[in-house]
Amino acid sequence: MQHRRRAVRRAGTATAGVLALAGPLLVAGPAGAAPAPAPLGTTRPATVAAAEADFLARTPERYRDQQLAWAACSREQVGLLASLTSGLECAQVAVPRDWDDPGAGDPLQVTISREPRQGPRPARTVITNPGGPGGAGLSLAALGSAVPGLAGTEVIGLDVRGTGASSAMTCGSAFVGQTPPDTRDRSPEALALAAKIVQGAAEACADDPLAPVVDTQQTVFDIDLVRDALDRETIDWVGYSGGTWLGAQFATHLPGRVGRFVLDSSVDATAGYQEVFSYQPMAFQRRFDVDFAPWAAAGNATFGLGATGPEVAATFERVRAGLAARPLQLPGLTVDGNLLDALATQAMYGKASFPQLAWILSGLQVVEAFRGPGGSGDAPAALSGRLADLVRQLAPAAGRPPAVESMAATFAATTCNDSPWTTDQAYWNAYGNEQGSRYPLVGYAKSSQVCAHWQRDGLVLPTVDGADLPPLLIVQSRRDPATAYEGALATHRAIGSSVLVTVEDEGDHGLYGAGNPCVDDVVDRFLTEGAVPDGDVTCEGVGLPPVAGSQAEGVVAKVLRAARSGAAS
Repeated sequence: MQHRRRAVRRAGTATAGVLALAGPLLVAGPAGAAPAPAPLGTTRPATVAAAEADFLARTPERYRDQQLAWAACSREQVGLLASLTSGLECAQVAVPRDWDDPGAGDPLQVTISREPRQGPRPARTVITNPGGPGGAGLSLAALGSAVPGLAGTEVIGLDVRGTGASSAMTCGSAFVGQTPPDTRDRSPEALALAAKIVQGAAEACADDPLAPVVDTQQTVFDIDLVRDALDRETIDWVGYSGGTWLGAQFATHLPGRVGRFVLDSSVDATAGYQEVFSYQPMAFQRRFDVDFAPWAAAGNATFGLGATGPEVAATFERVRAGLAARPLQLPGLTVDGNLLDALATQAMYGKASFPQLAWILSGLQVVEAFRGPGGSGDAPAALSGRLADLVRQLAPAAGRPPAVESMAATFAATTCNDSPWTTDQAYWNAYGNEQGSRYPLVGYAKSSQVCAHWQRDGLVLPTVDGADLPPLLIVQSRRDPATAYEGALATHRAIGSSVLVTVEDEGDHGLYGAGNPCVDDVVDRFLTEGAVPDGDVTCEGVGLPPVAGSQAEGVVAKVLRAARSGAAS
């Protein structure tokens, strides 16, 4: 599992220390002699001319000025999203396998997407990224028609190297079929088994030949090559979540290529990934305690989860304890304590999922009554079947099994390769104990870290300091669970040219194009007109959803009423 060490030098920047803490056909371009590559990261070209000279020195001739063969995206490329993105076109860009030695080896392929257009080409190009890192992003090209303000802009979706329809990485079955112990089980045996599982995942990922060359710096130079293939001197950027890390690194590596950059739901781009993920236990618990639990309590007459936020939290813990002790078999799936945590965590990303989580908890509470000492045994089949449907809808998934696998692999490689991680499992066990005692929703799970078992190469990313950058926007909700507001503030402080758009009384993750008129107006005007607010901006959130559910949830309500009556009899 030894990765080749890559010497990466940066002028004027100290090496970061260990932080105290989470394929397609390969087609070569025209033949040509490759110049001697410049060491990666040794320059920071701040003008278009300097960036072009850097690009020519870095990029073998056969990869330059590629002619893109646009064609309708296939179902294999967009998978189950085909029904939503049936009008998109896709093209492939050949990229060097390893930008440290760009003339060697067979090329990789990066797949990009766009909406078909008629008439003159728009003046600007926005490249998008959904985060992850490693999320398949071809569907984001549809922002061009979904967001009215982008109607006159060329919007490009992208599957980064390692993911989806690009040259894909795999960890085999490392992330499939593994049943870890309950995260609340802190016995030495359970902790040892959990560590063994993530160590096996790290070893399986390292067996993929792409593992040493899937990282942010490689992807930055891939995107610069995509820019060249699109025949643009600069690019605009809309990056969500982990896409803010990638966007900040692109801007730091190549400030001369930066047009109008939007970092939506930003990580702390000034820190390593270990520190980035350290915000999450607190942030997810805050979202649950401040937003979801009081909202569910206000709907107690509907959901029956408790009349106050603490009562709802207590109901969650009681149901979870029952599932941990005795996992529930539903049609086609098993619900245990870990899965309930995952469902709750997923629902925290967007308030639109709050009703779904509340109905699941309500149904599970009734099932536990049937299964408990005073219950009659089995829950009604109608309730079990509907619960299984709701769980499948909310369970995290990227839409197609290959994309799920390649995203997990690319996530692991990128986060583990990009920055240092503590490799002492005893440290992580103690960290999970401490975080779990304070933030039980996800804190205990922090003991299991693939990167704690990853043999990292010598990559050192440049420090994000905002040097030589034009204005950019950072868009952030106050109670974002996945990328905490505190991390976005650190990025805002580091990038002096940034403008922070804070969405108050809001916790959704991913805001632009999601229905907040204030956010959409500020970002639209920035992207289309270059309009930069005079200072930081405050927008109000759009409010939590009504308790009244959909027709499908109404079916659950009817089943629950009958089930509650049966459980009480």
